[in-house]
Amino acid sequence: MFKYKSLLAAMTLVALIMVGCNENTTNVVDTVPNAPTGMMATSLGKDKIAVKWTAPTAGTFTGYKLKLTGTGMDTTFIVDKTTGGYEVSGLTEGTKYTFALTSVNGTAMSATAATITWSPATRFTTLDGTPTGNAIRLYESSSSKGSGLRLYDPTTKLPQVLTVSGGGDSWDIGIDNKGIADSLDTGSPGALSFTINNPRATLIGKIYSNVNSLDDIYETADLTVSSQGTYTLPNSSTGGYAFVLKTAEGNFAKVLFKSIGGKILQGSGTERYVTVEISYQMVAGVPHAGMNNSGGK
Repeated sequence: MFKYKSLLAAMTLVALIMVGCNENTTNVVDTVPNAPTGMMATSLGKDKIAVKWTAPTAGTFTGYKLKLTGTGMDTTFIVDKTTGGYEVSGLTEGTKYTFALTSVNGTAMSATAATITWSPATRFTTLDGTPTGNAIRLYESSSSKGSGLRLYDPTTKLPQVLTVSGGGDSWDIGIDNKGIADSLDTGSPGALSFTINNPRATLIGKIYSNVNSLDDIYETADLTVSSQGTYTLPNSSTGGYAFVLKTAEGNFAKVLFKSIGGKILQGSGTERYVTVEISYQMVAGVPHAGMNNSGGK
């Protein structure tokens, strides 16, 4: 009888403790975090895209959710809060992918997402498209090696270097410094001048300076069309110059004039040249270079 009363008293005490705990517990609701901003994208190759963004500047958040949608694709990635960018591979060139990034705080999610639509694009660093091939070089006009560049030849499926005088209208960019003081025509060139063969191609947006790689050129908002056709750039530069072109067929391309040893122009005499790298979107009208992307603000 004593053992029974002791057990009953113990059970009652436990029940009272549980009730007391329940009465003093308040449900904690996670605060809705502010959304990230400044979503930007760039193509790293024919199957890879990189995005980056600006973290919320106020409020508390514990990480991000990155939702990726496109033809045959609907997936979500969990991204650490210390990360300001993300790369996704295994994509298809010409497919428009929408990236929507929300910030999370525990179980709460930001009310809006930072978004951008982009597509991967083919990268050319050599004339034959292989990693060990000859670099793409544009020579000054007086050279017989070719001063005009066609970004993509649909027959060879590669970039093509042409002589401006003998290439007709098929070149998109040409090196032409004749008559420009302190440029390729002088013994110690101080500038590089290049011409865009309009209507074969059109400059879209601005020229980026001090660029070491096309991977560094991110876009967020639609670029504008420039009516200018000839541009002069300083030869001495710690980084290269990059710009966006749109071909007559409607294909977008990013082009990099590389800086090597602090100079854009290499070689000497009539054989000075600039080394070029290209990111070319095979499908016309697809946003890999900052036009017609939906979102991106």
